[in-house]
Amino acid sequence: MGDPFVEHFTTFDSARWQLSDRYPPENMFSAVWAPAQAAFTPDGLVITLEPTVEPNAPKPYKSAEISSHAEFRYGYYETRMRAVRGGGIVSGFFTFAMPTGPHTENEIDMEITGNAPTQIELTYHVNGQHIRSITPLGFDASEGLHTYAFDWRRDSIRWYIDNRLVHTSRAHVRELDRPHQLFTSLWNSVRMPIWLGPYDASAGPHTMTVACIAHAPRYDGRALCSARSEN
Repeated sequence: MGDPFVEHFTTFDSARWQLSDRYPPENMFSAVWAPAQAAFTPDGLVITLEPTVEPNAPKPYKSAEISSHAEFRYGYYETRMRAVRGGGIVSGFFTFAMPTGPHTENEIDMEITGNAPTQIELTYHVNGQHIRSITPLGFDASEGLHTYAFDWRRDSIRWYIDNRLVHTSRAHVRELDRPHQLFTSLWNSVRMPIWLGPYDASAGPHTMTVACIAHAPRYDGRALCSARSEN
């Protein structure tokens, strides 16, 4: 499901993508999603996290989230991005399907927390099971662009960093059986200091650069975002 593509975000393709315009109701999120926090530049998508100035805002900060209109199932998903350093911050790339009932999660995440930018959390949520692996990167993800990807198959997820296989997951993967949308976002939380560390607004604004997102039916041994190509 879902056609292959390579997207460099120099412009906003509204036929392929949508910008969230809402506030996440969950208490864990401290920012609203605001389309104005996403800029499409020669370097790609730049998302800015900063305090809100609007009176009576539902949350104290604002950032952006972009998602695909299309839904996808099995296949290879890749991004090339520069994550954000700083406590309380998460730079994320993930697929997600809305729950159809209690304990029916279907989600695959690659998350870099700003308090630990030399590692990545590889997580999937499936029918009440939350399986996570923390993998060292060997570099600081906030200091430059790197490629992060996963190959979602019927019986496994294979995770790649800069075109290098770093982890394979198998437990409960067959239960990831529903179509997912594809997302990237930058968010913060002042409520989870044990996991994320304390958030310091004075160090902001914080910006995440997403130079590319790509999808193909399966991994064929090469990174899709390593060179510019037509969207």
